[in-house]
Formats: sequence, C-alpha cells, structure tokens
Amino acid sequence: MSIEETASLNFNEKKTNVECRNVFKIFKQGSLEVVALRNINLKIYQGEIVVIMGPSGSGKTTILNLISGMVEPTAGKIIVDGRDVTKLKDDEIQKHLQTKIGIVFQFFNLVPSLTAKGNLELPLIIANAPVAYRKERVDYLLEAVDMTNRANHRPYTLSGGEKQRIAIAAAIANDPLILLADEPSGNIDSVAEQKVLEIFRKFIDQNPKKSLIIVTHNANIRKIADRTFILKDGQIIRELGKRKEKNSFTSEEEEAMNHVYDEAEKVFNPAFRIPEFNELKGCPICHSENIMKKWDQEHGNFHIHNSQIVTRATIFCKDCAQISFEDCSVYDIQKDLV
Repeated sequence: MSIEETASLNFNEKKTNVECRNVFKIFKQGSLEVVALRNINLKIYQGEIVVIMGPSGSGKTTILNLISGMVEPTAGKIIVDGRDVTKLKDDEIQKHLQTKIGIVFQFFNLVPSLTAKGNLELPLIIANAPVAYRKERVDYLLEAVDMTNRANHRPYTLSGGEKQRIAIAAAIANDPLILLADEPSGNIDSVAEQKVLEIFRKFIDQNPKKSLIIVTHNANIRKIADRTFILKDGQIIRELGKRKEKNSFTSEEEEAMNHVYDEAEKVFNPAFRIPEFNELKGCPICHSENIMKKWDQEHGNFHIHNSQIVTRATIFCKDCAQISFEDCSVYDIQKDLV
C-alpha cells in the first residue's frame, strides 16, 4: 500500500463534501480550444483541509470556480453536499454561494467604504439574516479572527494580514459547508501568514463536518493540509498525504517521499524568473492573447524577488471576460551585471 493510500484511509469512512467526476474545462477562443482541466477526479471529505498546488495556468483557480458554481465544466460532474452543481439554475447558484460556499480571495475583496464590522455584516444582510442575529454573528466573527479591537476601522487602515483575517471572517459569515481560499498568503508577510493558518486550522477543528480547499504556490501551507494535490497542465499528477516532520519517517517512507518531493520541485520551483510587463502576452485563465493589461496602481506593492523588482499587473481578457492578476518584473538587476 502506498503512502498516499495509507494517508487517505481515515477519510474514506467520512462523508464526501465535494466530488469532481471526470471533469474537463475547455475555454474556446473562436476556433481555438484551450483545455484548462483534463479528467479531474477527486473527493474532499468532512473535516479535511486540502491544498492544491501547481504552476500558474495549471488549473488551480479553475477548480475553485467550478466548485463554487461560478463556472460550468465542459464535461463531468461537480457534486457538493450530495447535489450536482452543474444542474443548478441561476437562482440556485446564488443560494449555493450564500449557503454552501465561502470564498477567501488573494486580494481581500473588502468594501473600502465599510468598516471591518460592516464588511462582516454585508454578507449577512444579503442573506436576509435578522438584525439581532447579525450583531451576534459579527461579534463572534471578530473574536474568532482576533479583530475585535479593529472592528470600526476601514480597510485602508488595516495591514495586509488584518485585511485577510477580515476577509476570512466575511467568507465564513453565513456558516458555509465549504471554504475556498485562493492564494490566501499571497499578499501578507510570514507572521500574518502563520496567524491565517492558525485561523484555518481552528475553523476546521471546530467544524468537523466542513471542508477547506486552498490553492497556492506556497509550499509552507502544506503543514496544515491533510492532503495535497499537485496539478500540471490541467491534470492531477500527484496526491500527497499529510506532511510529516522528516525525523518521523521510516527509512522506506523517507525514500519514497524524497522521490515525491523531487517531482514536486520540478513542477513549482521557487527560483523561477518573473516575466517583465511587456512579456505578459496572454490570459492566465484561458490563455487567449486578446487581452488588455495595465499596472495595478491601487494594490500593486513592490518587492524584490531573485534580483528583480516585482509588482502586479491587472489583465482583462476580452474572450473569457475574466480579470486576473500577475506578478511582473519592473526591473531585472541581473541584466545589468557583467
């Protein structure tokens, strides 16, 4: 029996919250077809944290969009809490998003004019929750993410980590069954990241019938994962079980896991070069070259990566009508070195 099979035995006895059956997603650009996902089959169980990793364009975010119901698969089924999401009508999708799904975005998606408390109350208002319940729920959420003392602060006064904590609280405001997190550590520092991971772990520990799915480039997030799926070119190429401390492996497990890590390293190598702005030629979602792009002046912070000065670009695709964000290099120091 493989390590992956052994690691997943405990989940086979639990209820399946999410199942993808033979899922394909193809984006069409005129006569051209781009296959974003190829025959995805996976099950996610109650009380489970699943991490999905892979390079840009591998299909990670597309899986989240399919589970949320915001995007339809070209073929296959998406089963959430026993119901086929692909058969839901528009009004049912809205209810699905309000009652079954919570989404944590990389760039927070907070309403700038509302306080932290107001951003938490907004999804409850949309769901027509009673006033008394809204107040009680907001107070609970603020305490759950350790933000009670920042309740009346607007997003522009909060740090990146504080914004992400409020974003997580807003995502769980309506008590969803499935929490989806898209690059939740992408715009926060390592200290804030640790706090966010603690909140995620606590959320599942306190809600053992719920599930959390995280897509990320950050291998450090694997430490809270029960299972990790590695994607490449729209396919699951590897499933990893719960990460162990190295000294807890048997010699046989260590040899096997070293082989797995070597394969994973080939898929997402952190030493890759960030493309320059003028090298961004296509949509990262459907790969169309029919795009508009600009510097993200509102949220694009600068940082150094492998001798490159990096910020963020906003890309709008005229074919799939999606807005996406890509890191890009403003200046490459290596080019000037002799």
